[in-house]
Amino acid sequence: MKMKNWCFAAALVSVPLSPLVAQDTQSPAESMEDVEALAGNLADMFPTEALTPAQEARLPQAEAVVARIFPEGTYARLMDETMEPMMNAIMGSMKQVPLAQLRAIGGMDQSDLAEMGDARLGDIIAILDPAYEERSAVFSQIMVEMVGDLVEGIEPSYRAGLARAYAVRFERSDLVELDRFFQTPVGGRYAAESMLIFADPQVMSAMNEVMPAVLEMMPDMMENFQERSEQLPQPRELSDLDDSELDRLSALLGVAPEDLRAAADAENEGHE
Repeated sequence: MKMKNWCFAAALVSVPLSPLVAQDTQSPAESMEDVEALAGNLADMFPTEALTPAQEARLPQAEAVVARIFPEGTYARLMDETMEPMMNAIMGSMKQVPLAQLRAIGGMDQSDLAEMGDARLGDIIAILDPAYEERSAVFSQIMVEMVGDLVEGIEPSYRAGLARAYAVRFERSDLVELDRFFQTPVGGRYAAESMLIFADPQVMSAMNEVMPAVLEMMPDMMENFQERSEQLPQPRELSDLDDSELDRLSALLGVAPEDLRAAADAENEGHE
């Protein structure tokens, strides 16, 4: 959960940092529609079932355990320890991107790139946008503050979900024993750090090994996908559908049947 939040925040801030890198062709309304659609899809990824009477009965013991391992303000501590340093690192790394990458985005030839040497993106930004660092700092601070407000608002729901999960996965005797352990000095210390430890720099730095490994396996993954997908039928075009299928599709899409038929006819003409 925490890792996903931080990765999502990183993705949010790493795209629109500078007009030098990319131009956004979507309107704010269109972008918000895409975000809302994504949020809806994510919400449907984890369907839940109602607790059984036995699970409901041990929910108080589960809540007692969660109060130990995820006390109020845990998300705020996570923000202090991870979000702000992460944002600072992202902003700092943007200035170290080789100028060659920027020029490649602009469509320059490889020979032109080779002649540019070790020039850095920060050099161009310093010329074209002298206030870049200040603007980035403002953006970073706003992001930290707003995400902090967001997670503070959802923390009670997260804590309630965590309690339900404990009620599902543990028996009452287990929960009582856990709570008893968490009341000891070492247990209390462990409980207070059990969630935060996943955001420890030692853990987060180890995660840096994941991305190179993923990139290394991508060629084999794509080759494997190609081999397996060859056994499947190709997606159908409108011109492959009969009249009954076009009628059904028009009803599902809310599009006039004649419009779909016209598109199908255009596809047929294009294949001739």
